[in-house]
Amino acid sequence: MANQRIVNTDPIILSQNELEELVDKKATCPFIGTAVMARELPVRNNAHQPLASIEDVVRLGNLGGGDLGQVLEIFAKGNHAFMLGNPNKLDKPVPADQFSLDFPSSQGSHSGHSGILQGDPRVLDSGRFSLKDFKRLTDKATNGLITLSAVGKFIAENLDLDTTSKVDEPDLVFVFGKDLVETALQGGAFLFEQLTNVVTGKNMSDEARKLAEKMTKLAGENNLLGSAGEFGLLFAFFANKPGAQMVESEPALSVEDLTLIFEHKQFPPGWKTWKKTASSWVTNTIHLVASAIKEFEKLPHA
Repeated sequence: MANQRIVNTDPIILSQNELEELVDKKATCPFIGTAVMARELPVRNNAHQPLASIEDVVRLGNLGGGDLGQVLEIFAKGNHAFMLGNPNKLDKPVPADQFSLDFPSSQGSHSGHSGILQGDPRVLDSGRFSLKDFKRLTDKATNGLITLSAVGKFIAENLDLDTTSKVDEPDLVFVFGKDLVETALQGGAFLFEQLTNVVTGKNMSDEARKLAEKMTKLAGENNLLGSAGEFGLLFAFFANKPGAQMVESEPALSVEDLTLIFEHKQFPPGWKTWKKTASSWVTNTIHLVASAIKEFEKLPHA
């Protein structure tokens, strides 16, 4: 029985075909999947029940001198703490220093997702790349750039398309506090610097870490926050890339970078050298939440 097998936490060597299948079907996160494909994040245990080391993913997130690895650690522990045990069930606790690379049907897999890298979020191995869903995102680009508010609109549309998605704005007020949500919901220019100082200070403080933990815990129950947190990681990853552009005070992602990481499972050149921070994730996630709420409320169901 799978539950009785000894878990091997040593790195294993997979063939290129095995690696591609794992990334395509299981590791359906643009950062994690790309890191696995690039052999930057060693796979452990076996291809059927793949694991990765939390220490390894923290190290990758902190490359360039930042602290985004702390957020990745929270995601890994909160959303991927169970591996394949009984047939077709993620019900076996992972070793304390590991996380499962089976993303579909995990705690972090949710309704109202983008559909780009995953099919049915409740079904194991349902990963695949959907050019149709990726194009729904990239069609929102102007001059090759997709703004944060455009991604917020994309999130709202995904939630609206999936009748099983769960969205509860009071939950978000509970996590962030009424004043912070109201500030983020205000129109006009985005107050990124001020909001970063309010939430995190210059570094990942204990208070900010507690907030991040609450955010990732609620993300499993509130699909709007779950999606915002996932895209928040992308904005945090690319925020300090040399040449990163803003569009009318908004952060923006380039279609070129998104195509490279989503479709081709490759990191941009020099990705290890620029700083990626936890404060950037918190700030961008809150603004994505605010943008998605506003767009969701505009839709006919509201």
